[in-house]
Amino acid sequence: MISRDGDEQMISGYCQAREEFRSFLKTIDLGKYREEFIKRKYVEQDLPDDVVNTMLRSLYENYWEKKRFLCFDDWFEEVWKEISKLEEFTNFVWEYWHRRFGEDKEWDNWFKEGLKARLYRTWTAVLTQFDFCYTVECVVEEEAYKIPIFASPELNRTGVDLRLRTQEGATIDFQVYKISERKEARGKTGGVIRVPYPVTSREELKRRVESPNTRKRKAYETILQTFDLYYEELDNGFIVFKKELAKAILDRVILGQDVRSFVEDLAICLRGEKA
Repeated sequence: MISRDGDEQMISGYCQAREEFRSFLKTIDLGKYREEFIKRKYVEQDLPDDVVNTMLRSLYENYWEKKRFLCFDDWFEEVWKEISKLEEFTNFVWEYWHRRFGEDKEWDNWFKEGLKARLYRTWTAVLTQFDFCYTVECVVEEEAYKIPIFASPELNRTGVDLRLRTQEGATIDFQVYKISERKEARGKTGGVIRVPYPVTSREELKRRVESPNTRKRKAYETILQTFDLYYEELDNGFIVFKKELAKAILDRVILGQDVRSFVEDLAICLRGEKA
């Protein structure tokens, strides 16, 4: 059973939806956007709540509810038109930009490009969350699990990317997060179970495993083995979730086993700390 708007419904066709979403992810030119935005990280202030809410609502409406898989440029222009009408956004632009630089059209364009770079990072992060959600949905459908699933912009604002409800009525919340080998990247978020997402490409991991200059070969072998077991890298470099990871999580939910320990152990393997 799936819930996309708070109401439960029987699942049907969600594996097909996952395939369609994956086909869309394959079309994203990550290299082009990386090159375009690498020097535009200058709009880093906290965005007004109305702006964040509008952005999240658009993401969920297009890529989750309606399966309207817009390219980033088209999505950004739609969101820009919406947020430009918000009083809170107008005040934000005045406070951080016009008050200091004046009301100049060139500054407005400069700000828009900086915000575009900022929202691109948000866009790719939320698409990664959606891939996890679509993958969980597909496994629920294939295995005919009776596990209600919830995902919404409101949950996202609380740090929850996906919520499951067990047959006993308990809720289990998940958050997808990018993992690195740096210890300072670790952290806990209340009762939310954090599902790790690797950022190092498979090609780079393989290179480190095979390089004669690698000192932590066993660690990289563990990372690569874990990557191959639960993740997949598309041809354009987008890293996605395999159904094996979703099934491992859902099986533990069904059996009442410790899901948190499983994903924490997974994170340890992806950091190369369990060789």
